[in-house]
Amino acid sequence: MLRDLLPEPFNQLDEQRLFLKEFEAGETLFLEGDRSQAVFFVQHGAVDLNRVSASGHRVVIFRARAGDTFAEASLFSETYHCSAQAVSKTLVVECQKSELLKRMEASLEFNKDLAKRFATQVLLIRRRVELLSIRAADERILVALKDGLLVDNIQSFSEQIGLAPETVYRNLKKLSDSGVVVKTARGEYQCL
Repeated sequence: MLRDLLPEPFNQLDEQRLFLKEFEAGETLFLEGDRSQAVFFVQHGAVDLNRVSASGHRVVIFRARAGDTFAEASLFSETYHCSAQAVSKTLVVECQKSELLKRMEASLEFNKDLAKRFATQVLLIRRRVELLSIRAADERILVALKDGLLVDNIQSFSEQIGLAPETVYRNLKKLSDSGVVVKTARGEYQCL
């Protein structure tokens, strides 16, 4: 059953309104401006929510990983406010917007559980905003390493923390040479 794959309160939704979908790396789930139809739960893999800046630069505003939900704002919007793209082979459960709204109207307890889950994710996003406000590249990288953000590769790590890959490589070497971090394998570092 798909509900068994979902955390509270999503596991209370009607099984008929849940859809398991698989995406390959680079595949688009939806585009900014598409009609919003669902909230998603990442079962396996990762999805980048991104926008394109006026200069054409792709900005990752959130990376949803296994256990995360995304596109929550779609519950109260006619269209998606960003695009979603699979970072790697990804499995998501699509929770239909109409079913979520129906449950919200019917149950105060469901609303409380949903608000609690979303509030937890807001705290994590605020932590990312705090991280991005750190001006010194080496300090930002160190904090991001401590927060466990280097899980895929240096390129995706760079996108998440808003630095050019070259800057990240240069500063990782500097941090490694100074003994603050240790390189454990190619593209893998740990704080000491």
